Amino acid sequence: MRNGHAALTTVLFFSFTLGASAQGENTSFQWKFEEACKLNEERFHNQAADIWKQLVEAQPENSNLNWKLGSSYMNSYNQKAKALPYLQTASDRRGKGNGAFNATGYDPFDSKETNAPVEVDYWLAYAYHLAGNFAKADEYYTKFSTEVGDKHFLYQSAQHGLEQTANARKLIAEPKTYTVSNAGPVINNDHPDFSPVISVDGNAMFYTSRRLRADSSNVDIVDPLAGLPFENIYVSYKDRNANWQTPEPLNINAVDRHFATVNVSADGQTLYIYRDDGGDGNLYESKLVGELWSDPVLIGSDVNTKAWETHCALTADGNTLYFVSDRKGGEGGRDIYRVVKLPTGEWSKAQNMGKVLNTIYDEDGVFIHPNGRTLYFASKGHNSMGGFDIFTSELKDDGTWSVPENIGYPLNTVDDDVFFVTTADGRRGYFSSDKAGGYGEKDIYFVDFPESMEAEGLTVLKGFIIPPPGESLPPSTILYVTDKSTGEVKTYKPRQRDGVYVAILPPCKEYNLDYRVNDKTVHTEDIFVECESTYQEINKEIYLNPVSLAGPASIVDLPKGAPPGSKEKGVAPDQVGKTKGKDAVKEVPLTDKEIATKVRTHVPPDAKYSDEYAKYYAYNIKDIDQGEAEWKKFIDSVVGILDKDGTARIVIEGSASRVPTKTFGTNDNLSNQRMEDARKRLLEAVKARGKDETKLLLEAVNHLVQGPKYVGDYQNTEKYGKYQYVKLKVR
Repeated sequence: MRNGHAALTTVLFFSFTLGASAQGENTSFQWKFEEACKLNEERFHNQAADIWKQLVEAQPENSNLNWKLGSSYMNSYNQKAKALPYLQTASDRRGKGNGAFNATGYDPFDSKETNAPVEVDYWLAYAYHLAGNFAKADEYYTKFSTEVGDKHFLYQSAQHGLEQTANARKLIAEPKTYTVSNAGPVINNDHPDFSPVISVDGNAMFYTSRRLRADSSNVDIVDPLAGLPFENIYVSYKDRNANWQTPEPLNINAVDRHFATVNVSADGQTLYIYRDDGGDGNLYESKLVGELWSDPVLIGSDVNTKAWETHCALTADGNTLYFVSDRKGGEGGRDIYRVVKLPTGEWSKAQNMGKVLNTIYDEDGVFIHPNGRTLYFASKGHNSMGGFDIFTSELKDDGTWSVPENIGYPLNTVDDDVFFVTTADGRRGYFSSDKAGGYGEKDIYFVDFPESMEAEGLTVLKGFIIPPPGESLPPSTILYVTDKSTGEVKTYKPRQRDGVYVAILPPCKEYNLDYRVNDKTVHTEDIFVECESTYQEINKEIYLNPVSLAGPASIVDLPKGAPPGSKEKGVAPDQVGKTKGKDAVKEVPLTDKEIATKVRTHVPPDAKYSDEYAKYYAYNIKDIDQGEAEWKKFIDSVVGILDKDGTARIVIEGSASRVPTKTFGTNDNLSNQRMEDARKRLLEAVKARGKDETKLLLEAVNHLVQGPKYVGDYQNTEKYGKYQYVKLKVR
């Protein structure tokens, strides 16, 4: 895996080949010199640096030894910051008139050599660049370029370095109003943690870590190139208070090879993985089966080749896969490609995304937002300020991509910033960085964006499917979503551990939602997704067995797991320091083949209710008047059903507009308060009619924050009023 998935930086190479390693151990200068050279040749730069440091301490004025120590640090996995003083000494003491690397005048093989090659000035410039000293970086980039001329293999890199320092000055002079936070000590530890992947519901984070496992099974198994455990995949889930829980290693990991996170599908059921196949990195997918992940299988078509494929991202509709490869024929280095789903279900041939997105430098870490139009990726080209920067581009109506925009400082830095993903609303992005002050060499951070950067044109349906107390969610639980205008049916499986489900719904359409267990409908309803261009969430909590509206399992008593979309609190960078019940459902889960057959033959059930009550509110109002005529009429219907059937099934839906509320803190809180008040008023009204309120069974709870984006016009009741309501339905 070319030193794992994190090995995305430029690598200095030594263009010499040495013989077999020396036999035995020795303490002589000659032996140490030859051994360190061999370690550099084999890319064991950390180990080589240990030896070069011993030699520099004995001969601190030796320009060649300082050069070799500085260059080893620059190529090391995690010690670049140590290189600058040694490269400075090597440059200051370098003799004049030396040619290019390994040319007459400099002999890298000779232990008596005390001079440094001309390349030292390029790497000194790069070290100053990483340190944020742009004036010194420009001085040495220019000095190197002038001395070697445009035929040298590093000349173009030096010119690009000058472009990047100019970019850095501009971006730092106009910092973005982002709030960057460390994800905290539960997610991060003292080993590298990186490449975060967030499920659309926001409750699960998959990421890559080189940490020691809790059972110590990898304590003595070390990647020799990095001197650290091999990369493995971990997952953490949020609790009810939106706090991350102790990360768990996935069952597909291996202690002696690299497995790294790449992306996760919109429904959370497919994980995309990078695996090192003997130096040939490839992209795999693994399916969630219950609470275990299936053995990874190669992604088909010509996505994987003998070249290096490092990253991929699937659109929410599953029809387009963007991926990264350094195969021949690209614009340069690693490029972004795409394949599309054919009518046969196979992937098309790969197509390079072209010069708008790709440059002559490397691109990587591609991510497509669930809206299918906003692309994020890392690039060393465009107007990068150093190493990889995060860029964004929009898919235009004519099918072309907009010119990539640097996401800005302080998220982007002069070093590598890669592996960027966002939440569904676009307001929070997760990324990995080795910025100062973290818990380990690389940490996972998140950035909160202003409201102006919220995603548009996207509606997310999400929530919990809740089994009876003491029981597990039946594995045959499936949500069928039918587009009522076209008849197209899609299926979504809830996550087994907490019942969370997610679906992406195009706006301006009416859908039937059919929640089934072993092909039997447990809840159904029709919904219309508004045509607003703003981001919208529809949250629905479905009880497989309706519970008493008056009992302990009310709409405020939900299972483990944070409400979908709940955002955790981070740490400021400068502050870092199933068991089943006796009556559990025993069923044979539907197979994938059976599910596919059901999709083709699915007929949406009747989703009508016996009666419905709707109350529309003024700004910040939430209660119901028991004397209202429409309310009394609805209670009559409820009582009639109780008299006829003995029970009545209730659905409660609360909605708030996007007009900010200081009284209730958040619009989500206001929406929930409207639901809770409606529940209490219904119980009171039925009890006042002499009926047993425990016979009211809660079938589903819906809470929404919807409508157009607020622009300071809270008095525009026509614009916002239709989204401020509570609805009760009975059948």
